[in-house]
Amino acid sequence: MRRSRLSISLLAGAAVVLGTLVVANSATAGERVVHLAGWGAKSGPLRSFGVNSEAVLKAAIKSVNDAGGIKMGDGAMAKVSLDYYDSACNAEQGIAVARKVASETTALVGMGPTCSGVAAAMFGIFQKKVGDAGDSGLQFPILADTAVRNGLAKISQWTFRNTPNEPDMYDKLFAWLRKTHPDAKTMYGGTETDQGHSKGTYAKVILQAAKRHGFTWVGDGIPELGTKIAVGWKEALDKSSNWLMADSNFSVQARAFKRAKADMLVISAHPFTTCGMLKELNRQRIKPKILVGLTSSSSDETLKGCAKQAEGMIIPTSFAPINDTAMKVAKLALKEGGSADLHSAAAWENITIIKQVIEEQGIMGKADTLKADREKMRAGLANLENTAGLLGNVKRVQEEGEALKPFVFVQATAGEWKVVHDPR
Repeated sequence: MRRSRLSISLLAGAAVVLGTLVVANSATAGERVVHLAGWGAKSGPLRSFGVNSEAVLKAAIKSVNDAGGIKMGDGAMAKVSLDYYDSACNAEQGIAVARKVASETTALVGMGPTCSGVAAAMFGIFQKKVGDAGDSGLQFPILADTAVRNGLAKISQWTFRNTPNEPDMYDKLFAWLRKTHPDAKTMYGGTETDQGHSKGTYAKVILQAAKRHGFTWVGDGIPELGTKIAVGWKEALDKSSNWLMADSNFSVQARAFKRAKADMLVISAHPFTTCGMLKELNRQRIKPKILVGLTSSSSDETLKGCAKQAEGMIIPTSFAPINDTAMKVAKLALKEGGSADLHSAAAWENITIIKQVIEEQGIMGKADTLKADREKMRAGLANLENTAGLLGNVKRVQEEGEALKPFVFVQATAGEWKVVHDPR
């Protein structure tokens, strides 16, 4: 009899606990949630870029949720959730992810992709002009954090970017180098010709800015360089010593660098082949007066791969841990299994921007308001004139969906990226 009463008592207690759990779970299920989607290269040679962006997004979202979440249009507080997809560095894969997220999920806004070539193709399937009934393209807002090739956001009025402006960055870099290295006259370089960002920035931006500020191409030169962005870029590529992203032997390219005897060498590549070229240059004892790199290589990956050989390389970047907030983001990224650089750190800023737009536009975050919420998000992003960046105020070029971000110049020094000039 005692056992029966005890059993009944335990069952009753279990029922109470179970009931409490059901109520608690129902309450959790009823909480407002803002669903976000991100995608980037989590496989292939550029996988670190997607890993880093996802890590910073997770850190930023945790920070928002820990602080209470986001205030929605009706006053309710909502938490933020993230689904992150692998788009590799593949245009078809990036397009497939964008279509899936826009049509099959309740994501309010998307953040991606990693590669500029993928972004160019992917942004092309979005509606070009808002409200165009004859354009059946995707009507889903994008706020990219990584794809940095100049002008991409202009492809669609639904696509926006929080990426640095490389023409401005390299223009100011070479103006500074001209002043600090008056004895350096000639230049030579090379790039990854199968990677849109590396190739485009090298031939259409970097070499143009260098020529504009007094550096001349070795030998006969390239007369058209320096007049304006992109002019003379094909000849510049033809006269350069180039390689592919999958290459691992750079002896031929390095010998061309050596024959050039240029005062300044430019390596416009991502970390893996940047390190490959730097190691070969070191092996052949090639030491230019100035060594300039691509923005994307101002990262931990480069220093992990070839810190000794990268010594002295100078790169402009829109992120460096030079204030309390930036240092905090760098630490939190490490905790999430990634690192903060000029690409991934923008993901932190993106979450801040999204929170701001949600609260300013009165977005509801309900299943039956998804279409209206996405339209409000797009309109809110289009109306932004300034946003808070980790290095200071970020100006928005509204008609282009682009950002003008503050930046610094860093140099590889004793295994770290040290700020050598702050033009802000």
